[in-house]
Amino acid sequence: MEVPNSELEWRQREERFRLFVEAVQDYAIFMLDPQGNVTTWSIGAERIKGYQASEIIGQNFSKFYPEEDVRSGKPVMELEVAAREGRFEDEGWRVRKDGSRFWANVIITAVRDEHNHLIGFGKVTRDITDRMRAQQALDLANQELKSEILERKLTEQKLAESEQSLRMLSLHLLRTQDEERKRIGRDLHDSLGQVLTVMKMNLESMAPLAGERREQIVKCIRLADDCIREVRTISYLLYPPMLEELGLRSAVPWYLDGFAARSGIRTTFEVSADFDRLPRETELALFRVLQEGLTNVHRHSQSPVAHIRLSRENGTAALRIKDEGKGMPGSILNGSGHGHLPPTGVGLRGMNERMRQLGGRLKVSSDEQGTTLEAIVPTGTSTDSKAAD
Repeated sequence: MEVPNSELEWRQREERFRLFVEAVQDYAIFMLDPQGNVTTWSIGAERIKGYQASEIIGQNFSKFYPEEDVRSGKPVMELEVAAREGRFEDEGWRVRKDGSRFWANVIITAVRDEHNHLIGFGKVTRDITDRMRAQQALDLANQELKSEILERKLTEQKLAESEQSLRMLSLHLLRTQDEERKRIGRDLHDSLGQVLTVMKMNLESMAPLAGERREQIVKCIRLADDCIREVRTISYLLYPPMLEELGLRSAVPWYLDGFAARSGIRTTFEVSADFDRLPRETELALFRVLQEGLTNVHRHSQSPVAHIRLSRENGTAALRIKDEGKGMPGSILNGSGHGHLPPTGVGLRGMNERMRQLGGRLKVSSDEQGTTLEAIVPTGTSTDSKAAD
């Protein structure tokens, strides 16, 4: 008896589908009846779940779930959702025949006849344990990276706070130092200076009556003169009254004359015509940079000359100190870059901090022809009257 063409075609399609299902080994593809019992089994299902067809057909698919999922009613819930919505998809732990677990991607699809009656479910399960563990490793790495970034940000924040605290402490110390210099300078001038002056006057009054000791008294008078001059010089170096009274433009050449006499280093001074009074704090900071800079020239450069320039340009005032010495050692300039503050040196750091507090900057460059130090500060809207307040 011949089979009708339509039925033959149907059987051929069914056989091709069966061969397709059997050929797929990376997926467990099988059918369930409406109660969830296994009705078909594939080679892929056998490979992934460990059951042979004879062992599992007729058994409820809840055997593939961990006990805690069975107790919570998860298998029944999945079939109810698939029947109601047409499909259900989930990822979670499933159990093989030997009791080992694997992480599965599961799709359950409701199968209905031509009258829309539920006749069972198609179930596709894929073992994605490796992918899940890779994702867990990636998530863990991302979490560790986030923790590291957070820790680094916290560290940077603490460093910034510490740096700010150090800057505030540095500013306080610089101001305290200036006030102490001013106090000591005035005490030397007003107290010790006055005592030495009175002593000199007494010696001078005694000289005509000293007889044969007159020469010794005259020597004492000369020593008193030397002491008075030295005390006056020290007190003026600690806090020059000329800086407050006449400003930086007048105080610099006075200081250079004394520096040249003490050090034997020749100095030149150039000042722009428009260089007027600056705020007191700015003038004091630039004067301290001049003192520290020339001290470095004297101690380290072996230069026979120092060139000093004061200038104003584009809303800034600049003090430049240039020598013709041996230049700074590479250990100081290395890593700083040409034109920036070297990373070491207490004197340089103190100068830089003074500039920073005024919104300015300190630039240092050095080669075999000498070193140039430039302190640049904004001039703001200061006037002579403000500078003298």
